[in-house]
Amino acid sequence: MATKRSGFTVVELLVAMTVFAVVITIATGSFIRALRTQQGTAALIAVNDNANLTLEQMAREIRTGQNFTSPNPQQLDFTSALAHQITYRLDLINQAIERTDNGVARPITASNVKVKKLSFVLIGDQLTDGRPPRVTITLTVGTDARNLQDVTATLQTTVSSRILDG
Repeated sequence: MATKRSGFTVVELLVAMTVFAVVITIATGSFIRALRTQQGTAALIAVNDNANLTLEQMAREIRTGQNFTSPNPQQLDFTSALAHQITYRLDLINQAIERTDNGVARPITASNVKVKKLSFVLIGDQLTDGRPPRVTITLTVGTDARNLQDVTATLQTTVSSRILDG
């Protein structure tokens, strides 16, 4: 009489181990992909926050400035409320916005922020037009984070000076 054995055969164990290995590999890959997506999202949020902060800083200073000139679309010169000569311009080499205060230049964007485009459109800068100068700032930023070099965000604001030129 044959006795019934309990347990698994070698083939059953191999199949079970293979299925387990495939499931673990898929789960690990999904986890790594989700982690990278989260890191990318965090990098983009940090870039966007810094760009908003930079735009707000420029807008605040422009609002109280006077004697605006824009020698080229990527540069704005004016006199601040403290009578300092201020220049905002795009530093193409470092891909950063540079603020010059009485000849001393410093970047005002974080190192992880790559400024792709900066433009200033100056309206109402004629001394006799009776209007306060208006500056439209357009800023396109990205990041150098892996797999996100092609992702950009464009921000724009228009600021009127509180001081009438002339």
